[in-house]
Amino acid sequence: MNKNALKPANLPKVAILRLSALGDIVLCAAMVSYLAKTGKFRIFWITTIQAKEMLGSIEGVEFIIIPKPKDIESFIQCRRMLGKQNFDFLLLAQASFSAHLVSMNVRAKTKIGFDSSRGKDFHKFFVNKCIRRKEEHFVDGYFSFLHELDLTKPDEVSWQGLFEKPPLPLPLEWPQKDAFMAVTTSASKKERNWLLQSYSEVIHYIQCSGLKVVLIGGSETGEKDFNRRLFNHCKIPPLDLTGTIKLSELPYFMKKASFLLSPDTGTVHLARAVNTPVVGLYAVANPLLTGPYRALDFSINKHGEALKKFRGGSKNSIHSRIHLPEAMELITVNEVIVQVERVLEFLSFPVSRD
Repeated sequence: MNKNALKPANLPKVAILRLSALGDIVLCAAMVSYLAKTGKFRIFWITTIQAKEMLGSIEGVEFIIIPKPKDIESFIQCRRMLGKQNFDFLLLAQASFSAHLVSMNVRAKTKIGFDSSRGKDFHKFFVNKCIRRKEEHFVDGYFSFLHELDLTKPDEVSWQGLFEKPPLPLPLEWPQKDAFMAVTTSASKKERNWLLQSYSEVIHYIQCSGLKVVLIGGSETGEKDFNRRLFNHCKIPPLDLTGTIKLSELPYFMKKASFLLSPDTGTVHLARAVNTPVVGLYAVANPLLTGPYRALDFSINKHGEALKKFRGGSKNSIHSRIHLPEAMELITVNEVIVQVERVLEFLSFPVSRD
């Protein structure tokens, strides 16, 4: 062994700053985990307690848990926590005012951020180096930071090593042995949501196929109300676990699910990370940017059609979005059922019909 080899304590220190949302945390985690596995840096992830709760531990990664800077008091607390350390690199993997405020407290020789097409909220003023400009999936965007550290992206991106130690015991109300479809109905922005009646029809089809259906979602009032109305609208009541699944449990619930039906939500990325098939519903945003990474076989992409209908001859890119709920109405029940049937065939699930 080379006696001059760097010891872990003397390795260059890299801080990754990514606070939220949880879907982006999952997407970024693949890059962070891979970076740690190279053994060339000491890795620190600056994030929130919610992200840490969902991720658990990542081998080779030290977490620095901070409060999200919503007021002067939390900003001062961030400054107190982060001012104690010096880093060689900061990967500012979030372009938002809150992340920028936090980054001001991070002492790093080199601060690397997004290119001008992906940076917003005056992102460029908080970094001194940018990743290359490219139209690519968010996952690939995070891996682009590696180039600035003189590393190459792996041939195969994975979340291997994450979400392997579930908190025990897992809740008894979860389906134990039955195959089931998980359904997330509510995205962070209402314009991405599909119609209640449409969900109801697909759920009934699934139930008649012999699978159980489980509604999931966060504890926000809007999500709980929508899923309660959907529950009451269904001919056969599904299992409603909305607001009951802890963040630490969610990855393992997605592992148990046969597949997921969802619009553009963070749950999609969690399902992808644990290799659960996704029937994704996309019209507002391009799934090549925000969909399940390299796993779009069962997803529906109406983004191009929505652009033509609602934006006409406007100049568009992979980042273009349609901020109209009418865009999601372009997705029909029959189209979703076709994809569901393809998933069932992929899973070799014996479909029963009355």
